[in-house]
Amino acid sequence: MKFMLPFLLLTLSVLPAFGEELTGGQVMEEVRARLPLEPVRLTGFIRTRDGRRNVDRALISELYFGSPVPHIRYQVMDAFGDRVATARIAWPDGAAHFTLFDENEEPVDGADLSDEISETGLTWSDLSLDFLWWPGAEITGRERVRTRASHVVSIPAPPHQPALGSVRLWIDTSALLVVRAELLGPDGERLKRIDVDSIVEIEPDVWMVKDLLIRDYANGRRMGVRFEDVEQL
Repeated sequence: MKFMLPFLLLTLSVLPAFGEELTGGQVMEEVRARLPLEPVRLTGFIRTRDGRRNVDRALISELYFGSPVPHIRYQVMDAFGDRVATARIAWPDGAAHFTLFDENEEPVDGADLSDEISETGLTWSDLSLDFLWWPGAEITGRERVRTRASHVVSIPAPPHQPALGSVRLWIDTSALLVVRAELLGPDGERLKRIDVDSIVEIEPDVWMVKDLLIRDYANGRRMGVRFEDVEQL
C-alpha cells in the first residue's frame, strides 16, 4: 500500500519488530526511508485565511528523492496563474540547502528557508517538512490522533532555525507516517500545528493526502493545502 503524505509519497509496508526498543532516530530513519525514489509531481493550492482576507496560491511540487542529491522543486502561482516564486531545497549531506530563484531563474541572494511564501503564512521549511532531517529525535510518549496510535517525537531545532525551539511530531506507530506536527518556539510555546485532515484513494492501494490543515497560533491565521493531482515524472 502506498500513501501520499504532504509533499511525500510513502510506502506502508511491514515494519521490523522494534517493539518498545524503537528509538526516535530509528523512527525518523524509517519515515525518511519511505520517500519516493521515482520523480513525482504534485499539483494543488494553498489557501490562507487572515481575518476576512483570503490569499490563494497554486502550488506545483516536484519530488526527486531518488536523485544523487535528493531535492524538491516548487513553483507558486497567484490567482491569475502568474508565477510568484520558484525554489529548490536539497539535502546533499542531510542538511537543507535552499535556493530561491528570480523570474530569470537566477539565484536570489539572502533568501532563507524560514522566509514566508508569498503572503501564505507558510515558510519553505514548513512546506518541505525539513524537520524530517533534523538530528536529535527523541520519543517522549504515545498518544492517539484521530484513532491512530502514534509515537510522540520531539526534535530540537537546528541552528539554521533560530526562531524555533523544537518540533513535536505524532507518527503512526504501525505505518510510521506523520499525522500531526507542531512547531514550538524557544520557550516551548506552540507556534503552528499541521494536521492531515483527509486522504483519498487515487488508484488501488495508492493513497494521497487531499487536505492539510495548518493553524498559525502566533498570527491567528488558518491555512489549508489541498492536493488535486499526482503524476509520476
